[in-house]
Amino acid sequence: NGNFLVTTKSGAELEARALIIATGTKQVRMGVPGEKEFTMKGLCYSALSYAPLFIDKTAIVIGDDDLALRSAGELATVAKHVYLVCAAKNIQASPLGSKLEAAGNVTVLKECEAVEVKGVEFARKLVVKDSTGAVKEYQADGMFVEKALTPNSSMVADLVKLDERGRIIIDGANRTNVPGVFAAGD
Repeated sequence: NGNFLVTTKSGAELEARALIIATGTKQVRMGVPGEKEFTMKGLCYSALSYAPLFIDKTAIVIGDDDLALRSAGELATVAKHVYLVCAAKNIQASPLGSKLEAAGNVTVLKECEAVEVKGVEFARKLVVKDSTGAVKEYQADGMFVEKALTPNSSMVADLVKLDERGRIIIDGANRTNVPGVFAAGD
């Protein structure tokens, strides 16, 4: 009758005239040994949240998209040193990438991938492999995985329009293409 019917996982049915979808995102994981053991023990997924804790410390950021560049840039303003581990050859394509490469306290490890996280109680070393297959360990006070965010939008993929990355498309008033359905959040 013009309303929406939402069925929860437990089978409960909720009827509403409007829906607000705020399902958030999940962080893309590295899938390497030590990642699971050291998550939230020196290895985190939000450098922007923890940057103030790294004044005069060493940090590692893993990733090469805008999220990683912003995180490395934020950390570089307070940290003694920042390592940016990225698979890309050239991060200079963006102004922030150029700025990071020119920063005196940032080392950009291009064409590299994280292969293991090491530590005892907390993550303190990242094992990195470069494009030639050479492996090297980098020590830090903390590490941040900033690879990408995956939208939690699959449950509404048949209801509203999504962009190529799976994000819900909205207008300036948070309206989707379906009248009465709105979206908000990360």
